[in-house]
Amino acid sequence: MNRRDFLGASAFASASFIAGLHPSVSADAEITITIQPDGHEISPHIYGQFIEHLGGVIYDGIWVGADSKIVNIGGIRKQFVDDMKRIGVPNYRWPGGCFADGYHWRDGIGAPAKRPRTYDYWQATMPKGFDATETNQFGLHEFMQLCQLCEAEPYLAANMASGSPREFHDWVSYCNAPAGTVLLAEERAANGDRDPFGVRWWGVGNESWGCGGDMTPQEYATLYRRFVTQFPAYAPKPFLVAVGPRGHSKDLDLGWTNGFFEAMQGGHRSVIDGLSMHYYTDFRNSPERVGSFDAGGWYDVIREGARVETVIEQHWAAMGKFDPNRHIKLVVDEWGVWYRPGEELSPHYLLSQPLTLRDALHTAVTLDVFNRHADKIAMANVAQTINCIHSLMLAEGDRYARTPVYYVFEMYRNHMRSRVAPMTIRCDELKVPSRSGSATMPGLSGSASTKDNGLNVTITNPSLDSSIVAHLRLTSGNITEGRGTVLTHSEMTAHNSLDSPNEVRLAPVAVTVRGNQAEISIPQRAVVSLELKIS
Repeated sequence: MNRRDFLGASAFASASFIAGLHPSVSADAEITITIQPDGHEISPHIYGQFIEHLGGVIYDGIWVGADSKIVNIGGIRKQFVDDMKRIGVPNYRWPGGCFADGYHWRDGIGAPAKRPRTYDYWQATMPKGFDATETNQFGLHEFMQLCQLCEAEPYLAANMASGSPREFHDWVSYCNAPAGTVLLAEERAANGDRDPFGVRWWGVGNESWGCGGDMTPQEYATLYRRFVTQFPAYAPKPFLVAVGPRGHSKDLDLGWTNGFFEAMQGGHRSVIDGLSMHYYTDFRNSPERVGSFDAGGWYDVIREGARVETVIEQHWAAMGKFDPNRHIKLVVDEWGVWYRPGEELSPHYLLSQPLTLRDALHTAVTLDVFNRHADKIAMANVAQTINCIHSLMLAEGDRYARTPVYYVFEMYRNHMRSRVAPMTIRCDELKVPSRSGSATMPGLSGSASTKDNGLNVTITNPSLDSSIVAHLRLTSGNITEGRGTVLTHSEMTAHNSLDSPNEVRLAPVAVTVRGNQAEISIPQRAVVSLELKIS
């Protein structure tokens, strides 16, 4: 039974009924939650997605073509749309990534048969005998159709490396100018969309320290000002995202953040609303494999993922020196586990990875960090949604599977638009094996949030050996009813494949409720989501 079936089939169990089934036992962990009606709201955009013209992401993960035998909506894979709506996808970042800084938006508008075939940045990486020439069949209007079908907001990345301020400003006008105003609005209408797209989120470049121009932060700051100073003033008010650091660098790349903001001082008045930060749990240069690993590899990946909290805190502190009023927020618009190549779904599906239960727990730990720092983060985008790096889904032809990562996003959906409730966990640390010897890590991690009379709690138990009985207590108020969902498996390397798509899936887990406390037994190597009613 998956979570949708479970939640649809079972109402909240009453406290007395559950308590009768599960007598209280001594706890391995004590969790205290403080309800704060004025707590920071968790933006749904923290649960954002990233899709790039790379390998099998667009073709044929998302775009199969209107003439395909695969069930589609105007060329977009219907199963993809249905699954994205199921988790309440808030946004898509597009067209890249490194692809963005070689992409010219005009190549992807107008009659599809007349669109040019163009070079793709990733073409040089393709295996011998495979081609990655961009067909431009999935362009701006197709992307907007995807957003509309999924009720998601578009987040567009400007081409700074090979484009110009004029090209960027024309793109903004084409997207947002009302019909009957500038000629670009009439061109949009002629291409099938009379109403403006209303794009709010604009990334001003991508990885300008690397594939986006190989710039210094000072060089980028100068170019940023040129790109935004004449930004067309159409509704909605834009949220402008500047290129920020490569946070997974050994030095956290604090030099980029400090250098950029220092270069923006001295009387410059260009608006910055967000600073992009990329953080990959980067195992590309290690022997770690995606699908087969030992206990040391299990713990190393999850521990390295949790380091994103330190990176967020360090860059937030650096930003505060230049922005004491805290107008500028962090945008973690690329994150996920990135392993070395060699286990792709297909040779031409670059960077595709058969993710396991380990990556699901990494996802849960990461999303809990984002939730706890909701005051700092305006948006985050997992890299990437389908067929690439930290994917939620895999697809090839008519075969399709949700990865364990997908189910974590489903479990965490209730956190969106809820308010952070501070949570304290008292639990013994784990002493764990590591590729470098041994290490310690928290026995449990998680986050909590409230909305109306509901309390959402998500908890991860990374232990490969031990389940944990946890007592959850409110500092004020009572828990009246509760239910839980768990994602786990008897094998740490368990995964869903195109041939076996249902190996890892959600199941219900019992919750005992008494007064201001709830009790739950959290299995080893598991993520648990609790939905509690409070008074």
